[in-house]
Amino acid sequence: MAYLFVLSAIACVLLYHVLNTYQALKRNIARAKSSGLPYVVTPVHVFGVGWLATYYLWIPILNKLPGSLKGLWLELMDPEWAHRLGHLPFEKIGSDVFLVVSPSKLSAFVADAEVVTQITTRRNDFPKPLDMYTRLDLYGKNLVSTEGADWRMHRKLTAPSFGERNNELVFTETLHHTNALLRLWIEPNVARSRTLADPGLDTMSWALYIISGAGFDIRVTWPHDEGNREIEKVGDDDSAFKGSQAPPGHTMNYREALSELLHNIMWTFMGPASVLAKSPLKVHRTVGKAMLEWGDYMDEIFEIKKSQVDSGQDAHGMDLFRALIRNSGILDPKQNSVQKSDLLGNAFVLMLAGHETTANALHFSLIFLAMRWSSQKKLQAEIDEVIQGRPIEEWKYEEVFQKLFNGMPAAVMNETLRILTPINNIPKSTAPDRPQQFTMNGQSYTMPGGAYISLSSAIHKNPKYWPAPSGEKVVNGIPDVQRFRPERWLNKSTMTDSFTDINYDDEELRGPSGEDTSSNLFKPIRGSYIPFSDGFRSCIGRRFAQVELLCAFAVIFTQYSVELAVDEWASDEELEKMSQGEREVVWKKAVDRACWLVENKTASIITLQLRGHSIPIRLVKRGNERFKFDY
Repeated sequence: MAYLFVLSAIACVLLYHVLNTYQALKRNIARAKSSGLPYVVTPVHVFGVGWLATYYLWIPILNKLPGSLKGLWLELMDPEWAHRLGHLPFEKIGSDVFLVVSPSKLSAFVADAEVVTQITTRRNDFPKPLDMYTRLDLYGKNLVSTEGADWRMHRKLTAPSFGERNNELVFTETLHHTNALLRLWIEPNVARSRTLADPGLDTMSWALYIISGAGFDIRVTWPHDEGNREIEKVGDDDSAFKGSQAPPGHTMNYREALSELLHNIMWTFMGPASVLAKSPLKVHRTVGKAMLEWGDYMDEIFEIKKSQVDSGQDAHGMDLFRALIRNSGILDPKQNSVQKSDLLGNAFVLMLAGHETTANALHFSLIFLAMRWSSQKKLQAEIDEVIQGRPIEEWKYEEVFQKLFNGMPAAVMNETLRILTPINNIPKSTAPDRPQQFTMNGQSYTMPGGAYISLSSAIHKNPKYWPAPSGEKVVNGIPDVQRFRPERWLNKSTMTDSFTDINYDDEELRGPSGEDTSSNLFKPIRGSYIPFSDGFRSCIGRRFAQVELLCAFAVIFTQYSVELAVDEWASDEELEKMSQGEREVVWKKAVDRACWLVENKTASIITLQLRGHSIPIRLVKRGNERFKFDY
């Protein structure tokens, strides 16, 4: 009898859950219908924590359903569909804005420039969904995890550190660390580098070390450069933070704590350091220790910088920590609106946001250029024209950057960010019970209240904004809009005058000066190119990243070309004996593998990058290239 009672109770609970879910879905469908927008129904919220943690297990099972049960709903169950499918789902549904309805949530996906601009400029109507960002408050509230008045305070606190006058230091640090990266990759007096099995790991370190130097005035020494007195002599006051030796009071050196924490940031979502420390998995315990160690390092750096500001010392350059302290007024006993945790929180999140995006952009630029020799050759020719054979020691920011920004180097950067946008879906929302009106193609629609809104990177694959050259809509079976073709940015005939800067009501909130793209290149319609987001909450470190990337291109491609490694299919000795036709066959195998990995094995945690796989490359001295082909 007891057994039957338990089964009945379980059945009642399940029935209640099913009925409750059905009623919730019915209500959400009614809300979707009232919007005037097309919609798709899915069984779960695609960006729910449970689904994000397990979708890779369920999707292969769902793909085994009979064809009659499959459809667009299943394609949209992949959280990375904007990257993998591009604009195709919007074309299938017949609208550049549509809703996805689940029992727990209404989601909207936007790939229309007009609507993107409305959303990004009406920040009070379409706020950021802050519940997504609570785990970024590891050390305090910050620019990313706040809205409204709090966000304005954090933006004003951090914006002065990102003005044009600080970019020279970013340029100098990038020259230094790109040279260090080349020393890691290339043996002296060797025409061809060893195969770089996972170049993405190295570009991550490159970006971390640049922001450490330009943002915190701590120039980290690369492991392979330790002991080189000529390289290590800069900055005696930060020697405790430089190398492999952990300073007193620490069990991890500065470089290790920073790298372990930021490279494995996803594990911090499981809980605080005290929880991670008890995990049976070593990676969790290591990240937990790195959280504590990096917190201690930031406390120490804070005290050093506070003392420097208090004594009136001038910063060497950008020095984010010092600027944060100076701008905050925290040294004034009467000032209590800004807390130390606000400074630490912003310092941490700017380190996090400032390294992954740039590292990935450099990494994928090298891969894409290795598959398109004609573009790489043009890039080298333009860099040569800018540099004029001058040694790196003579390069000046004010002479070099704008010229690189106006030509092929910027085109390569822009195209990489178009094809592989760091953030697949830029999150916005509407407040519960506060539906918002918007217009699209002259028609009025309603964005339901309580909706989760994604400004989709699929807009970068929308043919409406990215026209193909005549007769080249599809090349080698690939639609032009999906191809890496940096030359599209040099096409003056498709330039438009519709791009205008937003006049914000408070100039202090602007952050970096300048536009997303050079006025000398193709000018996308506002809202159609959003790798740095748009509007008030656009990326404050945009120019920082642009300086890094263009400077790195100049250092690398004045000396070298990049190729896909083909070790899996042929040795160097075998390649030397091959004809050009035979080499092309081998090269195409490497290209096919690279394209498949980029499409299928990239995933997001913070930003979109290869997960669990790598695409090996090689650098070769210019003139020694073996694969002069385009895919």
